Amino acid sequence: MIEEPQLTLRYCDNADELDALEPLWNALQQHHAEVLPTLGSKTPPRETTGAWERRRAKYEHWLEDPETFFVAAEDGGGLIGYAFVTVSAGFAAWATGRLANLETLSVLPQYRRRDVGAKLLGAAWSKLADNGIDEMAITTAITNVDSHRFYERHGFEQAFVVYYGKRTE
Repeated sequence: MIEEPQLTLRYCDNADELDALEPLWNALQQHHAEVLPTLGSKTPPRETTGAWERRRAKYEHWLEDPETFFVAAEDGGGLIGYAFVTVSAGFAAWATGRLANLETLSVLPQYRRRDVGAKLLGAAWSKLADNGIDEMAITTAITNVDSHRFYERHGFEQAFVVYYGKRTE
């Protein structure tokens, strides 16, 4: 029998708390490297440290916007997952309102398939609802079929295909 984590969720909007996310980002980076070993046909994943430094810099920049936040999931032993959310004006070509972007959803491997991701997503939706935002976009790797099923179970539909190219000269 798998024991359910004693989950505590909290909202964060302070860059001082970003360092705690590094192990979770690294777990996601490793997962991405497994499900999508190359971006396109020639671009390998970054080393974990370089990937975290780049992502952390993005998080710091995004947190300058007062609507940006992340939800941290903790059990008795520490941080086990997080959802990082930004907000934009919405799509220009479609009649959307302000649009949330789920930039990152990461759960440590040993806690996956135990409802942690669903609870993080629910907490993000709750905070967005408090701010009058009821639309969210997510980008996921084409080969990450588990994430596709997860988001579809939670009411998301595929809407875009992202192409990646690399100049050959």
